[in-house]
Amino acid sequence: MKITRAYKTELNPNNKQKSFFAGSCGMARFIYNWALNYWIEEHERGEKRTGWMKLNTELTKLKQLEYQWMYNYSNWIRVYAIKQCDEAYQNFFRRIKQGKKPGFPKFKSKKRSKASFTINGGVINISETDIRLPKIGWVRLKEHGYIPVNPDKICYVTISEKNGRWYISVTVNETIPDEQTTKNIIGIDLGIKTLAVTSDGVYYENPKELYKAEKRLKRLDRWLSRKKRGSSNYQKAKLLRAKAYEKVKRIRKHMLNEITTELAKTKSILSVEDLNVSGMMSNHHLAKAISDVSFSEFRHQLEYKCAWYGSELFVVDHWFASSKTCSNCGAINRDLKLSNRIYKCDCGLEMDRDLNAAINLKNRAKHVRINACGQESQTDRISPAAWMKQEAGNRSYV
Repeated sequence: MKITRAYKTELNPNNKQKSFFAGSCGMARFIYNWALNYWIEEHERGEKRTGWMKLNTELTKLKQLEYQWMYNYSNWIRVYAIKQCDEAYQNFFRRIKQGKKPGFPKFKSKKRSKASFTINGGVINISETDIRLPKIGWVRLKEHGYIPVNPDKICYVTISEKNGRWYISVTVNETIPDEQTTKNIIGIDLGIKTLAVTSDGVYYENPKELYKAEKRLKRLDRWLSRKKRGSSNYQKAKLLRAKAYEKVKRIRKHMLNEITTELAKTKSILSVEDLNVSGMMSNHHLAKAISDVSFSEFRHQLEYKCAWYGSELFVVDHWFASSKTCSNCGAINRDLKLSNRIYKCDCGLEMDRDLNAAINLKNRAKHVRINACGQESQTDRISPAAWMKQEAGNRSYV
């Protein structure tokens, strides 16, 4: 099976390479703003918009006269910066025609915008420990052997900076073997006390990283608030705080990746509930705990990993009372409270409420998968083909 996949890992550049990357990001930001300003002025004059390829040719002429400093960097930075601006500009008017109210593309800022640049994949070379980039040469990778050395095709490469660290995302086309998943179906109930419970009785504990790091994060917040805004000490304190939050995010995402990979590889059909996360976040007593669990990221990872490994994902409507329904007799206990951790029914069932909900999700998926005509129902099913088609147009991991 052929897929488009992005491998993102951290670089280990020296000081000269860091300076080069910073200059490359500045060039990409300058060209993006230049192109956006060019098209805005054309629109104000009532002229027909110049295509991005012709605009690239115009900038090449200016490069020879006014912007000779661009010769120090790869030409692909210019090409992709103009293409990205063109995409943002056209998306704005497309959404206007659809009746939406999108925000107009903003000029990129050195302080507030994400520092990144993109180059074509055909001009790079990859080894187990290094990656060769144009104009700068070989750059060391912190994680060896993660990026495939001989993929089918390297589409493009994006280098970005966050909290003083440099990352590279290599988007490739590759062929993955068809996984032989067990022919079974499971329900997965997500929660706060326990991150996930499956219908076959497996419990995945919630790492609660935000709760563990809360004391240190509060101390860093207080430390930052005492600094004079814009000073050197303020920037140092801001960076330390950002790194602390980034560590929490990394641990959480690593845990989610381990769980979703195991489920997608070993199960053939996975049933999850379409949770109303924004509505749940309105509960101020649970909002912090809900954000720490990251339900949306869990589902997002399941969606594309099921497509990779040949599994199917069923999304059950969030109005389905999975927690209040008895998995044995089907009776609904409308008086069930969040504090009731054991589900008790008049039929004699006594079970952990999360496990009961997971079994209900499994039974619901079995029920909706086959409709009255004996054919698969498409209402709650996300097929691998549909997800891969969606991913091809919207993939962005950087």
